[in-house]
Amino acid sequence: MPERIAPLAREVVERIAAGEVIERPASVVRELIDNALDAGATTIRIDLHEGGLRLIRAVDDGEGILADDLPLALKPHATSKVHSLDDLARVATLGFRGEALASVAAVAEVEITSASDESGLACVLRAGPDMPPQMAETPRNRGTTVAVRDLFALVPARRALLRSARVEAGRVLAVVRAYALAHPETRFTLVNDGVVLLHTSGSGLKEAIAAIYGSDVARALLSFGPLEAGDAMITGAVASRAFHSAQRDHVVLVVNGRPVANRAVLAALEAGYRPLLRKGRHPMLIASLALPAEQVDANIHPAKLEVLLRYEQPLSAALRQAVHATLGQAPLNALDNGGSLVSSGFVRPVPLHFPARRARRMTRLGERRQSYTSDTDDDADRPALDADPGAWEPLAQFDETLILARTPGGHLVFVDQHRAHERILYERLLQRRGDLRAGADTPESGDAAQMLLQPVLVELSPLQARQLEPRLDELRALGLDCTPFGGTVFLVRAVPHLPGMAQDAAAIAASLTEDAATDSNDWLDVVCVSLACRTAIRRGQALTPEEQRALLADLRVVSVMTSCPHGSPLLLHYSRAGLARAFEW
Repeated sequence: MPERIAPLAREVVERIAAGEVIERPASVVRELIDNALDAGATTIRIDLHEGGLRLIRAVDDGEGILADDLPLALKPHATSKVHSLDDLARVATLGFRGEALASVAAVAEVEITSASDESGLACVLRAGPDMPPQMAETPRNRGTTVAVRDLFALVPARRALLRSARVEAGRVLAVVRAYALAHPETRFTLVNDGVVLLHTSGSGLKEAIAAIYGSDVARALLSFGPLEAGDAMITGAVASRAFHSAQRDHVVLVVNGRPVANRAVLAALEAGYRPLLRKGRHPMLIASLALPAEQVDANIHPAKLEVLLRYEQPLSAALRQAVHATLGQAPLNALDNGGSLVSSGFVRPVPLHFPARRARRMTRLGERRQSYTSDTDDDADRPALDADPGAWEPLAQFDETLILARTPGGHLVFVDQHRAHERILYERLLQRRGDLRAGADTPESGDAAQMLLQPVLVELSPLQARQLEPRLDELRALGLDCTPFGGTVFLVRAVPHLPGMAQDAAAIAASLTEDAATDSNDWLDVVCVSLACRTAIRRGQALTPEEQRALLADLRVVSVMTSCPHGSPLLLHYSRAGLARAFEW
């Protein structure tokens, strides 16, 4: 006989529902922080014992819970934040207090101590999976304390899925870190077994980043916004390319104060910084979106980890452009990005290191302080990238690889000649693509192509041939004249007319044809990058002062002056003030 359908017992339903919201200690901490911020807290302290497995205590100075409402706080589907069906379409708070606390109480012992006035007396509510609610009173200033003990103690199958105390504490730290960046005006403290893991002052974003990642990252912070995209306001900050990590954990997306995931927007953020960083590396980045509540659906995930946005495309495009423009104009400053960042997962790709500063002596003999600026403002040491690189004065060519130049402001700049020329050629190719897509007349298309003395036959796989055929017109606009020659063979008659092409045009033609047949949506960008790299000035090639000056002048027209198309740095900056500090002038 088939199994009969029967309703589940109440305690089974509650624990199933709790499992959708509460996965581990970090889930509890997220819900408690949401409640505290919704209550207007300016100080939030989280205490953990054994990574939260034994105890999670959240203390805030918010408005508290009314004594009469406290018994309802642990009831399922009881909340102070949604009152009607219309409210679900414009959720303006971070969490549903009653829903979250009810889920927590289904799998752990919960004690809530809350005072909603300045009387100095608070109500205490204790409850758990196998204990009835108990009420009491205790002294406390205005605010709320929530203690969660023995998470999943009565659900051993769930408890067995948790990791070690150290790993769970690390996950809680990631949650608190994201909220500290999303709400830098709030003071956060996280303590695990008596050890302070995080403490922020609530003084602003820069101070929060300094507390989390160190002062070096805070000094390298580049802000963008506020920018308008439809009804949304975009703000954010990204650390310079000197600091990057192998994980995406340091890329934080905030929507209406809520750290969340949205695949389209996160992909746009990565598209903004990916051309400027090496493959597999990610920056310290926070992007904050403020938009009308009705344009955000925060109910698609039980734990509110993901949201849907009504206008994802324009928001994603605006964020991508903002990140790309901000990070692309930030040079590597070899003297001002000191300090070890191993503990936070970041590495510094700066190849030159100066020794640590020694303590200054009170007496100086035989030298006098030079008239270098003593300005310590962070922005004072950044190069004036809006200045004309054509005005930079080439001083020397180092190892036939780097051009050492002096800017009009007296700063020193090292320029990688291959990567600089690669960037210049790449953007010229992008301009050709833009002209084609805009439908502009291209009378110079003949000049863009260079006929081969002997055509090159390229044989591809059947899949590559099918992918290449609809792309031939776009390749021809770049100057690569490629036509079918029967079966999977293609005949290349001309290649783009670029300096350096004549050295090995036949090999380049074959390689470009294979690149154009790759199974990728950004195949044309792959072709442009490959073409620019193969035809750019090589390392080890001697340049006359006039050639060096011409190369620097060509940099004035590029949109990103600081990295090559592969994301590697092409420019290293030494400021006057940085040199003065390094030499203790």
